[in-house]
Amino acid sequence: MNVLDFDFYNRLKTDYIAHKSLFVAFDYDNTVFDYHKVGIDFTTIIKLLQECKSLGFTMILFTANEGKDLERVKIDLENRKIPYDLINENPLMNTRKPYYNILLDDRAGLKEAYVNLKRLIDEIRNKEV
Repeated sequence: MNVLDFDFYNRLKTDYIAHKSLFVAFDYDNTVFDYHKVGIDFTTIIKLLQECKSLGFTMILFTANEGKDLERVKIDLENRKIPYDLINENPLMNTRKPYYNILLDDRAGLKEAYVNLKRLIDEIRNKEV
């Protein structure tokens, strides 16, 4: 099978069914915050992250921001009620490689990840999963 034919939605769904939860990682700049100030509205992504947290998913912020910039990011996330449980941490093991079931990132297929995660959340809410 060609990797482009693989059904990534079903893998996400299978992960959820097996563990009744997910690890959802998300970037900050240009994923929930308009870093380049071009007028992008991130409300859709933010609402999805809030829905994930309401289902008990572990929320992992992956960001290059450090020090004072990271403190500013944390304040912004709290002010806008964007949930996070971990920052730049692997939730399962002590390795450099981050672990997550899905990543929302403007540089890593944000739209596809959003569509797959939203579909799964809708199915969970409708008791189809």
